[in-house]
Amino acid sequence: MREVCLPLLPTWVRWLGVAVVAGVIFYLSVLTTPPAEPIARPFSFIPLDKWRHFLAYAAFGGSLGYATADWDWSTRHLAALVLGATVLYGVGIEVWQSFVPRRYMSLGDAYANALGAVVASPWFIVRERAEFVELRAWLGSLTGDGEPA
Repeated sequence: MREVCLPLLPTWVRWLGVAVVAGVIFYLSVLTTPPAEPIARPFSFIPLDKWRHFLAYAAFGGSLGYATADWDWSTRHLAALVLGATVLYGVGIEVWQSFVPRRYMSLGDAYANALGAVVASPWFIVRERAEFVELRAWLGSLTGDGEPA
């Protein structure tokens, strides 16, 4: 028996979430110009842009993990796919930036992207212990109108 019951949004909504996160990362990384003035940062020993990379790729890895929640793959293979795809997307964006004026490829950014991807890894521990149910059934279980499937 699973320990936690989690809602599973429709497939198209989950993949739309992945596309939106990937699109925002692409837009901010390739199509816009970085700010000329540094912005105040939460921790002076880690530059703000590294935090942004870290959080963006944690969101991308997390959304990709959730989008594949109903795939009938082993946890190990699914985690490798999600981590690999997230890291490859981050490296691809960095390479692409090397061809964009006022942008450059950064090994530090690639590391921040990869570390952000790793942050999504605990999702696969949750996935093993969760039962995913349609949103309507999950909401019904909260209100007492129904039991999760």
